[in-house]
Amino acid sequence: MFKQLNGQFLLRKTIVPVLVCSSLSGFAQDYTGYRTGNYTGVNSVFFNPANIADSRYRWDVNLISVNALGGNNQASFKLKNLSESFNADSLENQLYGKNAGTTSGLMSVNVLGPSFLFNIGKKTAIAITTRSRVMANVEEVDGTLMQQIIDGYTSDAGLPYTITAAKNMRVNMNAWAEFGASVGRVLIDKEKHFLKGGITLKYLAGVGNAYVQIKNLSTTINEDAIEEKAYLSNTTGRIGMGFGGARFDDFEADDLTSFDSKGFGTDIGFVYEFRPDHQKYRNGENYDWRRDENKYKLRVGVALLDIGAIKYKRDNTRSGAYDLGVTGPERFYLSELSDEELDDYKQFFDSRPQYFTPVAGSTEDTYKVGLPTTLQVDVDYHLHRGFYISAAGQFSLVSSDSKPYNSQYQNAFTLTPRYETSKFGCYLPLNYNGLTKLNAGLSLRLGPLFVGSGSVLTALLGESKQADVHVGIRFGVLHKNKAGKAKVAKEKKEPAETNQ
Repeated sequence: MFKQLNGQFLLRKTIVPVLVCSSLSGFAQDYTGYRTGNYTGVNSVFFNPANIADSRYRWDVNLISVNALGGNNQASFKLKNLSESFNADSLENQLYGKNAGTTSGLMSVNVLGPSFLFNIGKKTAIAITTRSRVMANVEEVDGTLMQQIIDGYTSDAGLPYTITAAKNMRVNMNAWAEFGASVGRVLIDKEKHFLKGGITLKYLAGVGNAYVQIKNLSTTINEDAIEEKAYLSNTTGRIGMGFGGARFDDFEADDLTSFDSKGFGTDIGFVYEFRPDHQKYRNGENYDWRRDENKYKLRVGVALLDIGAIKYKRDNTRSGAYDLGVTGPERFYLSELSDEELDDYKQFFDSRPQYFTPVAGSTEDTYKVGLPTTLQVDVDYHLHRGFYISAAGQFSLVSSDSKPYNSQYQNAFTLTPRYETSKFGCYLPLNYNGLTKLNAGLSLRLGPLFVGSGSVLTALLGESKQADVHVGIRFGVLHKNKAGKAKVAKEKKEPAETNQ
């Protein structure tokens, strides 16, 4: 399957399904809904490393958890009619058919591998984690231009068609693995006020990076009715490409563990809890907190995730930048690109110097690909017993304007009412973002198993421009307070004996 990742595959088999078929909660947070709970164990470290301190678990193990996500601003689907919603022709028409406009989107697959959480004393916890990630971003790609490159000549495309891009068109793909070591610790424990912090240090193993950027494109797509071909005229702009790590057009399973590109990353977080009823959670007046129960009325978490970068050695046989110039009576037929693999674009451009002029000094031997850094803010309110409501914001701190190879998440706001106990959880996330607007989902946790989606209810009741799925298996041992309960019983008994 991986060997099919050529230029056609990247455009047709990646961009289209990535933006739609993978429309997997692409603009909400990873593990939407489930992530807000207090019984996520070691998985909570990926959302805020401070979470592992004062965890409900003495120790916890994640076997395997997967979150797949994506979304777009053009195509949509309905859960009740999957065969039509995911029909390739239908999706392509929505993404880059006539009057499709510009397409933007995101695909991400996040796999949490074997990971472990355990406590050191009463205030400190540590975690060892593994994770594999794949991301693809598409930004402001013109639908008509994409259609003519992928499908060749289309008579109903509404030609001639003029492009004057106010924004740059970008496509990038990144794949990497992470090996993390985390420490969480209670920093302040003063009755009503409780604060904990955490940090994760990550070794990053880069698998592959690829990107294409078109800047300041000004062109007219014309129709040659006799040849039945589309061509560019009066064209200016610049196109740049970069590749590092594994080749995406000849990708094999061994490439997943090649790790020729390396880097380091960090997650940092803090969690504050307001505990107005703190006394009832004590094991006696002077004893420790009960660690098996949630003790807050209000919880506020702040985290900076994915700080860091991976250093790649640039493959200069595939990488380069070119100024575009099609002037006067010249014609550049887009069908010439239709059968070219993405990894062969440089060779193709070099063979047509009349249209593509190499930009001197446009590539360096190495370059650093930044992680998709985000600021995560979460406010959780304990309503009554097992009922909670969480409001969370995700804010991207990455700009790909000057670094088109960087992956990035979208800004998002999520409101999640939930009911949870140690053995069961039900979460109803409502997510809004500027690209796919409002989506509603459902996530369930039953014992060691959890499964959910951040947009399944929207797709079920109508149609959505995103979809997502997460599923996983993890288990742990909750804290027990038998000793503390015995002390409390003893304290109650002794005064009675004294009064006799």
